Amino acid sequence: MEKAGALETGVMEKGCPVRILFVIDNFTSPHAGTEGQLLQLIANLPVDRFQPELLLLRSSDYVKAGNMPCKAEVLGASRLFSIKTWLAMFRFARRKKKEGIVLCHVFFNDSSVICPPVFSLMGIPTLISRRDMGYWYTGKYLWALRRTARFVRGVVANSEAVKRVTAEKEGYSAARISVIYNGYPAPGGDLSPLPPEKRPGVLSGLGLPGRGRFVVLVANLREIKRIADAIRAMARVSEPVPDSHLVLIGAGDQEPYRLLAESLGVSDRVHFLGVRSDVRDILRAMDAGLLCSESEGYSNAIVEYMQARLPVIASDVGGNSEAVEHGVTGYLFPRGDITRLAACLEDLLKDQGGLAKAMGEAGYQKAHRRHGLQTMIESYAALYARVVSNRVGLPDAEVR
Repeated sequence: MEKAGALETGVMEKGCPVRILFVIDNFTSPHAGTEGQLLQLIANLPVDRFQPELLLLRSSDYVKAGNMPCKAEVLGASRLFSIKTWLAMFRFARRKKKEGIVLCHVFFNDSSVICPPVFSLMGIPTLISRRDMGYWYTGKYLWALRRTARFVRGVVANSEAVKRVTAEKEGYSAARISVIYNGYPAPGGDLSPLPPEKRPGVLSGLGLPGRGRFVVLVANLREIKRIADAIRAMARVSEPVPDSHLVLIGAGDQEPYRLLAESLGVSDRVHFLGVRSDVRDILRAMDAGLLCSESEGYSNAIVEYMQARLPVIASDVGGNSEAVEHGVTGYLFPRGDITRLAACLEDLLKDQGGLAKAMGEAGYQKAHRRHGLQTMIESYAALYARVVSNRVGLPDAEVR
C-alpha cells in the first residue's frame, strides 16, 4: 500500500493542504453505514495534507445542529432531473473552483450522477463511492450513471463484491475501481466477552433472562435484512438448544415479527431491544452474531461482531464471504436456507470443544488487521494523492 507522502502538486509544495469537497445526498445520522464511514474519513484525514469540506443536496436536523467536523453547505436544490438542481450545482462548482477545491469525492446516488460532469467542466476530478450491491439501481438511474461515467476519475468500492457489481452494472473497467475496506476506530475499553459472574446482571438489565445462549442480530427491521429467517431458525433451534435466545437490535416496525414469533411459539425467546447507543457493550454479553440479509455490500454489523470476539453466522451474499471465513471466523449459509441457518446456530450455541471462542478470536484478529481506522485513512490519503497529481493507479489503493 502506497503511503500518502508529499503530494506532487504545486499546492503541497507551497505547504498548503489539498482542499477536498465531499458530496452526499443527505446526512441524517452518524450511525448509518455510509454516513458513519464518511464522518470518520472527514474527521481523521491528516490536517497538514487535506482540508475537507462537505456539500449536501438536502439538509437534515443533524446537519442543522452543526454536528459536522468540517465546513458544510446545502445546495438548496435536490431533484436529480431538475434543471434548477443542475444549474445550482454548476454555480456551486464554479465558486469552489475559485476557492481552491482540487478534488471532489461523492457518496450516494443522485450526487454520483450530477457531480462528475459538472465538476469536470471546472477541471476538478471526481471520485465516486459504491458501498452496496446496487439494490437501488433502476433503469432510469443506470441510464444516467452510464452516461456520466466518462466524467468519473475513479470509483472506490468497500468490497470486492461491490466492485464486481459496479463494474457489471455501471460499465466501469475493473482497473478504474479501487477497493478500500471500511475502517473503524480502536474500540474504547474492553470488548472481551463478559466474565460469567458479571453476565447475568447485564442481561437482566436489558430485560433478558439472566442465563442462556444468546445470538444477536444488529440491523434495522426491514425486509432486505430477512429478520423473519432468524426467527424461523430460532424456532427450529429451541428444542436442541432449549436455553437459546435471539436478540434483535435496530429500528423499524416490530409488530409483524412479534406476531411471527408468537405464531411459532418462540415469543419468549425473541427479544426486541430497538435502537441502542450501547451496542458494543451489549455484544459483550452475547454468544454469536447473526446477519441474514438478502443483500450486503460489506456489513458494519459483522465487523462489530468480530471486534467483540463473537463468531459470526451470515448469509452468503455480497461482501459477507470476504468478512466471514467459513469454518474459521464463523459460518456462511445460503440466503433464505432456514435449515442450514438453524444447523449453524445449533452448532455454535452448543459450543462443543470451544469452537465459538476460537472462531471469535480468529474474527477479532482479522478485524484488527483489515479494519483499523488508520489503515483506511492512509489508503484514502494515498489515493487522493495519486488523483490530484494525475497518477490515478487506482488498484494500488486496495487494502487486503
